[in-house]
Amino acid sequence: MHIHKIDSKLSEHQSFLAQNRKDPITGDSISDSDEVVFCVGCKSVFLKDTWEYIGKRHCEQYETLSKFPVQKAIQVKLENDILFYTSLPKFISGPKLEEIQDNIPIETKESPWIQTSQKTFLYQHIIHNPFIYMGSLLFCVFILLPLVVVIPKTFFAFYIALLALLFIFLLNIHPLYHWYFGQKIKSTYKNFTDNTFYITKKSIGFVSIHGFEEFILPAANITSIVFYEKNNLSSNSYCIVYYKINGIGTSMKFNVECEIFQTGTILFSALNTLSKSQNISVEIEINQENTLYHVQKMIANGNSNIRISII
Repeated sequence: MHIHKIDSKLSEHQSFLAQNRKDPITGDSISDSDEVVFCVGCKSVFLKDTWEYIGKRHCEQYETLSKFPVQKAIQVKLENDILFYTSLPKFISGPKLEEIQDNIPIETKESPWIQTSQKTFLYQHIIHNPFIYMGSLLFCVFILLPLVVVIPKTFFAFYIALLALLFIFLLNIHPLYHWYFGQKIKSTYKNFTDNTFYITKKSIGFVSIHGFEEFILPAANITSIVFYEKNNLSSNSYCIVYYKINGIGTSMKFNVECEIFQTGTILFSALNTLSKSQNISVEIEINQENTLYHVQKMIANGNSNIRISII
């Protein structure tokens, strides 16, 4: 069991205290000098005595976080009435490969999603296109390489092609590359270092690293939004957006970090504002008592269109 003592002098603990977290079992506020434990599955926080009381078990497991979880802050000036944003998760627990997701959903490439892009240099669309890169790699392996065996003099062309592919690959993964071209972009999102989901008063959307690409779904097309909070280590937290394409209903599902349910009311407030201003049905399927507390507190203040389901 990993125990963390809250110290208000530490910056990461100051951010945690500002969230006004409560023990999900007792409802007691967590304050300076308290000893706490974080569930490794859902990252819910428990007072040490509570964790021992529930048998040191949660989310169907006994593990706790060894490091104090720090919510990654994105330094960005929020414009265009952005109410909430969160990085798409890089690693998701689950038996299926498709459950490992940090990519922007493919549905955003089609109508009624609106796509915008920022270009910083002439051949950016080629370097960032995975199909062109994979096609070039297959050409080298299955065309140039056999040709080298038959005609040794073509080895130089094969060597140059591989170097070019390696260079493009390193460009795409190297942080200095993203930082350099990210600074050239005139975008609200240029300091985003991950693919990000966001909510505004009139839309929802996704933006790629540094704002190279943005995908916007106007609220007029959205019929309902459902957020599901994971209930064990084998499941994922996710969001389903229901919307219309030329009057025909469809939906899109994507994974979210479970921490967004545990860090206060920012998400719920954003969903509430969107639902009230655009008459969109919003439902939150809740598993953790801490999340239920936050949502019920907001609903108790009135003027909420959010429906909750306890799972």
